Amino acid sequence: MTASNDIQRACRAGGLALASALWWCGAAGASPTANDFGNTGLLQTPTARFNGAGTLRVGYASTRPYDVTYISAQPYDWLEATFRYTKFRYDDMSFANNGYLDKSFDIKLGLVSEGLWRPAISLGLQDFGGTGLLASEFLVASKRVGPMDFSAGLGWGRLGSRGDFANVVAEIDSGFEDRERLNTGTGGKFEVKRLFSGKRMSGFGGVAWAPPDSRWSIKLEYEGNDYSAEPFGNNLSPSSGFNAGVNYQARAYGLQLGWERGEQLSFSVYLTNDLSREAVDKVLDPPPTPVAPPLSSNTREPDAGYEPGSADLDAATVADIRQALARQNIRLIRLEQQMLGWQLTAWVSQSRYRSRSEVTRRVARTLAALAPEAVASLRVIQVRSGLELSRSTVNRQLVRAAGDGKAPEAIVVQGAVMTPPALQPVLDDPALPESIWDVDWFMGPRYRQSLGDPDESYRAQLFWRFGASKRWNPYWSSSALIEVGLLGDLDRIERDSDSTLPRVRSDIAEYYREGEHGLRRLEANYIRPLSHSTYVRFSAGIFEEMYGGVAGEFLVRPHDQLWAVGLNVNWVQQREFRQRFGFRDYEISTGHATIYRYFPRFSMRSEVSVGCYLAGDCGGTVQLAREFSTGARMGIFFTKTDVSSEEFGEGSFDKGFFLSMPFDLFLPRSSRMTAHFSFRPLTRDGGQKVRDGQRLYEYTQDRAYWR
Repeated sequence: MTASNDIQRACRAGGLALASALWWCGAAGASPTANDFGNTGLLQTPTARFNGAGTLRVGYASTRPYDVTYISAQPYDWLEATFRYTKFRYDDMSFANNGYLDKSFDIKLGLVSEGLWRPAISLGLQDFGGTGLLASEFLVASKRVGPMDFSAGLGWGRLGSRGDFANVVAEIDSGFEDRERLNTGTGGKFEVKRLFSGKRMSGFGGVAWAPPDSRWSIKLEYEGNDYSAEPFGNNLSPSSGFNAGVNYQARAYGLQLGWERGEQLSFSVYLTNDLSREAVDKVLDPPPTPVAPPLSSNTREPDAGYEPGSADLDAATVADIRQALARQNIRLIRLEQQMLGWQLTAWVSQSRYRSRSEVTRRVARTLAALAPEAVASLRVIQVRSGLELSRSTVNRQLVRAAGDGKAPEAIVVQGAVMTPPALQPVLDDPALPESIWDVDWFMGPRYRQSLGDPDESYRAQLFWRFGASKRWNPYWSSSALIEVGLLGDLDRIERDSDSTLPRVRSDIAEYYREGEHGLRRLEANYIRPLSHSTYVRFSAGIFEEMYGGVAGEFLVRPHDQLWAVGLNVNWVQQREFRQRFGFRDYEISTGHATIYRYFPRFSMRSEVSVGCYLAGDCGGTVQLAREFSTGARMGIFFTKTDVSSEEFGEGSFDKGFFLSMPFDLFLPRSSRMTAHFSFRPLTRDGGQKVRDGQRLYEYTQDRAYWR
């Protein structure tokens, strides 16, 4: 009995030791890396791993006869999406010397997170939204043990072409036995009925060894593809199903070398960034105004250099506050002492700070430091173009406690009371300086890209833009924008439109060739709030590089709600290719009704609109975007109208994804400038909207209570 007890105790102790080791080792190792197709994985095979939410990866991989260019985004911890161009290079192909260029889209979903004994499990679809030449589906599990990260999975389609065993899905339903080649004509269709189909399937797996705190990892895998069913009948005869490689991953980039199929050297390089993290300290931002601690009695003296004000707001105090805010690049418009002197209200204009809460915090600290001692309540009103955006009221003692280190800085904003902004324009005050109405000049670079040219998967152009805007009163404004081409090859696009629809967008190559230098915008906007929740806009002029005309918009956006509803209509005419002041014959009226909804739980903004588009087709557009606290966004969109897939042409329907990255993610100082990137597999004519002036939803974004 004693020996048995000893054995049981030893087993329990050993089990606890093993569990502790697994728990400790589970956190070890480098972060997940990319495979040859841009997905998180080993070389040819995927794993169940994900990077953190906000990860953006752009890269290139070459494993002849395939060259891959990709962009991969991870909006959530459990979701990864990859857009990819694959160039097929075969000596005996009848295509051009550069090979055949194929577009595809992948998605991977995390089903189960890793536990002490439980592996992480993910489900993925490869090339399910393109031509299907490389289409695969997989179910994969990953488990880390010390510095070793093991993965094992099941593959269908290309990942399972070795056919190790019968398809278990087809055993359940014989309708899944037939896996026909996907439609390679127009492409772009989501072939749901062919997912997980085929008579056979295969297993795959591998391991990555990454020492703790090391940027290096070594990979070994066995893939389920035997290369016997490659596109265009150009099958390969690999000498081995094992692949091996080594990866070096730094914070902003990664490099990988591999030996695959027993005969082929592979190489990949990628850049990566975390859009959810403030990557650069704002060391060039001016410091906020020092705040003196509260005066509890005469026994406590204020900080050195601090002189409490009197009970009344005098000219000297106003001047001090104005100067202190100016040092922080915040402009004071008006300052009033109200409520029998115990509340001080400051109207300030928008500054370089992207975050509205940052402006509130800085202004509140300045008022708390310099206001008369009788003031107990501080109200900060932010103004844009003469109209109030937000009203935040903060307790002065709370601000002083944060400034004295007795409370966190975040409490200044968290403790603020929000109230609806006033409708009366602030800039109607005749005492305000005339400089408010000065012309605002700006210039800087602009980067544009194009996807889908048959000879080059990616073309781009760098422009230098010159712009100016003028506010005539709180409601009327005008703006102009000119761009001059510097470097790039957008003018070399050789794809001519073959559209059977009116060529509302597919002639974009002509605009690139003839309008490298041109007038991009010359418009006037009239925007006015009718109430705290309703707004109207009227616009006229040259709206964009391809269209000009007149437009109107109506928006209902309650101050304290997560939804909004809008309606816009316009009449536009197509511009000349040279982008001066001339117009072509094509003209049309379009319009859309749009529902906006924000989902705080997922930090997701959605837009669903229905209406008529530039080619005269009617249908709907869905747009979903993950928003991060840094101001970055990544999202997808798709449009389906009454235009058939055959009429639409290659791609079947309009779709793509977009990224929005604030400049201050990469700069040592705050900035409100943002870079926008939109990726479409092709520019076609179906489902196309027009930019018709300043959108009310974006204009009122800073007025949203929940923001």
